[in-house]
Amino acid sequence: MILMKVEISVTNLQSVLDCPLCFWLAERIGPPPSIIAGITSQMDSVIKGFMKQFIGRSNLPEWFPIKGKFLDVTKTLTATDPISGVTLKGRLDALVQTPDKKYHVIDYKTGRPPQEIPYYYQMQLDGYAYLLEQNGFRPVAGGCLLYFTPEPGDISEGCFPFKITPIRTKTNPDAVPPVLVKAKKILESETPPPRGEDCEMCIWLEQAGRVLSE
Repeated sequence: MILMKVEISVTNLQSVLDCPLCFWLAERIGPPPSIIAGITSQMDSVIKGFMKQFIGRSNLPEWFPIKGKFLDVTKTLTATDPISGVTLKGRLDALVQTPDKKYHVIDYKTGRPPQEIPYYYQMQLDGYAYLLEQNGFRPVAGGCLLYFTPEPGDISEGCFPFKITPIRTKTNPDAVPPVLVKAKKILESETPPPRGEDCEMCIWLEQAGRVLSE
C-alpha cells in the first residue's frame, strides 16, 4: 500500500529515528497508552494562560529568558516538504521576536531541568524552527526550554513556589527534511520495519512475550 498523504507531528519526529517499528505502529493503530500526570497538564495550561496577556507586547516578566515582542502562536503551523511530500504540523508554546527581527522558540517544561538539552527535545525545537521558517518567520535564531520546577517554600497562602530555569540551544531546520523522507519510507512499508536497537518499549514487549509463552 502506498500512502498518498502523510502527516506527522513535530513531537513524533524523534520517534522516526529512535524506533521505526514503534513509529510505524503508532501511525497505523495509534500511540500506545501513556500516563501523564494531571498536574503537569494543569501547570502547562496555567503557564500558557498567564502568558496570553503578553501577546503583542514587549514588557515580558523578568524571569522570561528572551527579551522582545511576544507573538501569537495559538494556531497549528503546517508545512509540506517538497522532496518527501510529508506534511509536518505542530503548535508552539511561545515565540518571541527580538529587536534584531530574529525569532526564538520557547517550549515550556515542568520538572527538574537537565544539564543540557535532551536530544529528543532538540529535534522538537528543530521541527518548530522548520515550521516557522516555512511559514515566513525568518530567521529563527534559536530555541529555549523553559523549566518550571517546584521549590520548597511557604505555601500557607495557597501559592506554590517555582524555580524557573532556561536552557538555550541553537536550532537547525535543515535537520528535519531527511527525517521526513525516512518517515515516508517507513509508513509506506507494507510490513512492519525492524525495531530500534535500543528501544526500551520493544525490549520490554519482547521480554513480556517470552514470559507469557513459558
